[in-house]
Amino acid sequence: MPDIFVGEKQKEEEHSQEKAEVIEKTSVGARSLKVDKHHSHLHVFTAYCENPPTVHFADKLDDEELLLFLRRHFVTNIPWIIEALAIAFIPLLLFVASSLNFITIDFLPSNFILLILVFYFLLLTGFIFVNYITWFYNVSLVTNKRIIDIDFSSIVFENVDATKLTQVEDVGYNQIGIIRSIFDYGDVHVHTAGPVSNFDFLAVPHPERVIKVINDLMGEENNA
Repeated sequence: MPDIFVGEKQKEEEHSQEKAEVIEKTSVGARSLKVDKHHSHLHVFTAYCENPPTVHFADKLDDEELLLFLRRHFVTNIPWIIEALAIAFIPLLLFVASSLNFITIDFLPSNFILLILVFYFLLLTGFIFVNYITWFYNVSLVTNKRIIDIDFSSIVFENVDATKLTQVEDVGYNQIGIIRSIFDYGDVHVHTAGPVSNFDFLAVPHPERVIKVINDLMGEENNA
């Protein structure tokens, strides 16, 4: 599994977050990032989080601050969720069809039918687990020093790319389609001069805000 985990919040942090205003300013070096309280909350379905205080990752530098935590927008999971629901209803449809004499399954022993159902729903559970884990661990991070992209697929494949902000040459995004406009997500493209020429943050929420944060960081590095 990728070396990213969420630690428990300190009581002091929880108390300060409850009293925080809807918009607050968090200083990182010479730059101030406006933080929306709604976008600073992290949970298992979070796809966009600003300045997450409880996220840790491997090889984090001593003076490195995490500014953005990104995943694909949760709405992109809807296709496989619909597939899972449809697959889950197939046995029910078969039993209804059997009760209406459209098909016959009475010749099968009840123990055998139960065994098939258990195996069937184990496969369905595996399908749901793999899809969720693939979404959960495909993460992009923006810090005050680097951009990190973690590609995780099918449990057995993990690829981690990182580049320094000084190597970023250009950043942009595209947001095509009504669904993407309604839910405000799109693809962010980061072009670099490093070994990895392109970083693609696919279907991430609030792409315009993401590139603004990166552009501000680039401006800081150029002025340093």
